[in-house]
Amino acid sequence: MAANIDGANVNARLDAGLCEFAQKNAESFGRQHTESVDPDRSPFQRDRDRILHATAFRRLAGKMQVVSPAHGDHFRNRLTHTLEVSQISRDLARQLELNEDLAESIALAHDLGHPPFGHAGEEALDKELRRYGKRFEHNEQSLRIVDVFERRYQSFQGLNLTREVREGMDKHKTFFDRPDEEFQVGSLESQLANVADEIAYLAADLEDGVRGKFFQLSDLQEVPLVARVLSERGEDRSSVVRGVLRNVISGFVTNSRTLLSTGEIGFTDEQRTEFLQLKNFLFDNYYSSPEVKVQTEHGAEVIAHLFLLLETRPELLPEYLQEGEDSTEIKIADFIAGMTDKYAEEFLSQNI
Repeated sequence: MAANIDGANVNARLDAGLCEFAQKNAESFGRQHTESVDPDRSPFQRDRDRILHATAFRRLAGKMQVVSPAHGDHFRNRLTHTLEVSQISRDLARQLELNEDLAESIALAHDLGHPPFGHAGEEALDKELRRYGKRFEHNEQSLRIVDVFERRYQSFQGLNLTREVREGMDKHKTFFDRPDEEFQVGSLESQLANVADEIAYLAADLEDGVRGKFFQLSDLQEVPLVARVLSERGEDRSSVVRGVLRNVISGFVTNSRTLLSTGEIGFTDEQRTEFLQLKNFLFDNYYSSPEVKVQTEHGAEVIAHLFLLLETRPELLPEYLQEGEDSTEIKIADFIAGMTDKYAEEFLSQNI
C-alpha cells in the first residue's frame, strides 16, 4: 500500500498540477525506515534536499567530466554536469506535467557513485574488480552511497530516500553507461532523467569542444541537427548551443506527449538518428582526441596503481572501511570511487 509520508496539503497542491500518468507525491511507496511527517515538503522535495547536502554530492566538484580541470576553469566537472541534468529534468517534467521534484531528485543523485577521472576511471575500476569476478558500475555505486555511506542520521544508515528515487537511480542508464546494452524502462520521471542526462552531455560537450578548440562549429556542417541551427544563427557558439538545446528539447517533448499513456517517452526514430550523429561526431572529435586520451589514460593508470597499492597495503584504507563484512576488493573500490581527481593523485604520491 502506498504511504503518504509527508504533508498531505503539500502533496495535494502539487499533485493537482500533474498529468494522470505522473508519479503522485501522495502515492509514494515511502521509505525503508519510518520517519516523522514533514508538513511543509513533499517526499521528493525532502529527498532532493538530502541529496544536495550529501558529502558525495560536494565531491562531484572535484571529479572531471571529459576534460581535466587543469585544462581550464570553464570546462564542466561532474557537479556542473549534474546541475545541468537536474535543470533539464525539471524543464522537461514541467512541460510534460510529470513530477518535477522526483525527476530532479533522480537527476541530482545519478552520478553520486561516479569515480574520479570520468568514464575512463569507471572502466579502470571495473577492470580491477573483474579480476575477482566482480563488476563496478557507477549507478549501483550511487545507490550504495545513499544507502550505506552517507551517515547523517542516528537511527539508520544512509539517506533513507523514497523507493521511487532509489528505483530511478537503479534504472538510470544511458548510452554513455553501457552503449551495447538494452536499458530497463523505469517510471516516466526516471526515463526523463535519463534523456536529460544525454541532452546535457551533448550540449555541454558541444560547447566545451568548441571552447577548447578541439573542433570548430564549421566542422559540424555535415551533422544535420547542428547544421540547421548554424544556417539560422551563424557561428556564435552560445547561440548555436542554445539552438541545439531548444531543438532537441522541443522534439523530445512533442513526441513524448503522444507516448505518455504507453508508459514510455522518447524521441522519434528520426530525432534519435540525428542525436546519434552528433554523439558520434563528439566521440570522433572530442572524446577520442589525443589531448583527452592523454588525460583519460593517465587517470586509468592512477586508479590501477591505487588499487594495487591498497591490495598490498589494506591498512591504508580509512577506519570506516576497516569494519564490515565486505571483501577487501570491494572496500578498495568503495574508497577509490569516493575520491576526487586531486585526492586520488595526492593519496597515491604520498604512499608510494
